[in-house]
Amino acid sequence: MRTGRWMAASAVAVLVLWPGHEDRQPLWPGARYTVFDRDRAIQRGLLFIYKTSRQPKNFVNYGEDFLWCFRCVALTSSNPELRRIAWIMGQERARQWRRYYPKVPRDADADYIAFLVSGSLAAESLGVSDPAMKEDLRRAAGRFKPEDFLRFDPTKEPVPLDVPKDCPKCQSSNPRGCHVCRKCGTPLTMANPWDLLFDAIVTTYNGDAYGVRLGASLADVLQWIPSLGPYRVAERGKHLEWEAQTYAVTHVIYALNDYSRYRLRPEWLPREFEFLKANLAENISAGDAETMGEFLDTLKSFGLTFHDPLIRTGTEFVLSSQNPDGSWGDTGDEDIYNRYHPTWTAIDGLRDYAWKGEQVTSPQALRRLRQAR
Repeated sequence: MRTGRWMAASAVAVLVLWPGHEDRQPLWPGARYTVFDRDRAIQRGLLFIYKTSRQPKNFVNYGEDFLWCFRCVALTSSNPELRRIAWIMGQERARQWRRYYPKVPRDADADYIAFLVSGSLAAESLGVSDPAMKEDLRRAAGRFKPEDFLRFDPTKEPVPLDVPKDCPKCQSSNPRGCHVCRKCGTPLTMANPWDLLFDAIVTTYNGDAYGVRLGASLADVLQWIPSLGPYRVAERGKHLEWEAQTYAVTHVIYALNDYSRYRLRPEWLPREFEFLKANLAENISAGDAETMGEFLDTLKSFGLTFHDPLIRTGTEFVLSSQNPDGSWGDTGDEDIYNRYHPTWTAIDGLRDYAWKGEQVTSPQALRRLRQAR
């Protein structure tokens, strides 16, 4: 416990005292902001996230997501000081997460197993592993079918259109094809298939990366993207599928570049690349720095730099949107997710990356997607 407190205090102290390189050069010729402005914005954002994660209620609700934030910053940033600080923060939080979740409950359902896999993968990436937990998760996951994890079986069928959302009245889950809640009779609406795709991408990526099969593989899921139809431009206002498509697109890229470890060639994912370029300005119209952060880091993985007007436009928008407390997002929102998550994606959009060459995490997944097209 003493060690954990020391690490927490050390992380905050180092971040507060870290002056950066105080590079007063503009980010590019004629830029409104300097390198120092950008680095300071990242520092303030990371400190906001860490302080937020230290509040017990927040960590209970979103602990594994906080770990993913620190994991991504620590493993992929080009700035060595930023990597070091995120690693200290992440390790301290990962040890706390392990204390909260020391084993797999006997009655754990598929969703809870997927949650434990996600947190365990992030904790392991931060140097806090638990081999016994991993083995227990392998055994527990084997008791469930693909539909339990993903709501459909991508080894046999495309992303379905008949999966009902949880009942808005009693929160019950209902079988596929149900239009009325079997428990309370409330009319149901069907889940957006792009949302199902997004969830399936994240779940199978985590399972593949951690070595615990969560119903299917990433390759099984990506092959069905073309069956949902083409990506659409926002068309001067978000259409019903635009936001869901956006998160599916960015997470196809994250799943294939190991969350910004590797560069990707535009010709490998030409439709995703074109979607990002065509829709980036929509984030400014919507005042959405959170999504802009995801556009920036995914476009950077395709090789775009400050030489490109899109990166310049997006960067200036994100920097101009930071709140006085260092966060991004609506300061009046009571859901802390809507405070820390926009801050995380903004940091990712602003920072520079230590790319490890051109590569994909799953060549089979990319191959099956390209074959389906």
